[in-house]
Amino acid sequence: MDTMTPTTRAQQYWYLVTLGRDALLRELAPLNLPDSVTRDPLALAGRCLAADPIGFPEAHQAAERALVPLRGARTFTATVTEEDTTVEHTGVVPVLGEREAGGITGWYAELLLFEHSALLNKAAYRLSRMPGDRTWIVDSDFEPSGHPGTLQTFGSGRLGRKRTLLPPFVAELDRLIAQGPGGAT
Repeated sequence: MDTMTPTTRAQQYWYLVTLGRDALLRELAPLNLPDSVTRDPLALAGRCLAADPIGFPEAHQAAERALVPLRGARTFTATVTEEDTTVEHTGVVPVLGEREAGGITGWYAELLLFEHSALLNKAAYRLSRMPGDRTWIVDSDFEPSGHPGTLQTFGSGRLGRKRTLLPPFVAELDRLIAQGPGGAT
């Protein structure tokens, strides 16, 4: 199978559409943009990434500030086999670290997934792994439109029905934790 890696631009775009959208909106707030400009996550991310640093410095700088977590992202490649189909994915992990909620400390991760076969934005997740959890729990995920499908706070996925990651992605996140801070791929 031909292995493809998402371009930096594709990673930036998918991050601003999903996991970095709130940060982008906060950075753009002083510009008092109309709702018609900020409502569509896909269009907004595209506009901000295309913003000329000289012609539209405020939008360009806002995007640059919102993209800070992506600059230190760690990546991995994982293979998922479902029925008779094998698909390779690139995972981009902009945030991975310990976080506290309700007096309990657990692991928090943000994960962008890209499918190699068509280099599609496969998914974007906010994840938690609290003490006693056997796997990573999906706290938030995003639709292809960039709008949240599920939006829960850190660690809240422990209650009720849990959505989890597939084992190859769990293994990669656990490997990144074991590696310690820094170091990609």
